[in-house]
Amino acid sequence: MLKTLTVSAAATATFFAMGTAFASLSDDINNCRAAIDEAGLLGEAEYTLDFIDDKGNRNRVITLEANVVGADDAVIECRMSRSKIKEVVVVEAE
Repeated sequence: MLKTLTVSAAATATFFAMGTAFASLSDDINNCRAAIDEAGLLGEAEYTLDFIDDKGNRNRVITLEANVVGADDAVIECRMSRSKIKEVVVVEAE
């Protein structure tokens, strides 16, 4: 019984830690969206963002695909350091 309880507690702790990581990524993507709008990378166009990749820890690069209404899609990199956005750039327009 004690062994089962210990495994369950460890699994629960892992689950909550992963939930926090996903919430953090979601927050970072929302911050990237705000930086994209502030920089005017896509003008006044309406768009949605699809997550592509996340590399690094302290110095991160989040890669997103912007699906732009009425225009070509674009791949955007959001470069961050310690969860602060340093730069957002269009790396590829499709």
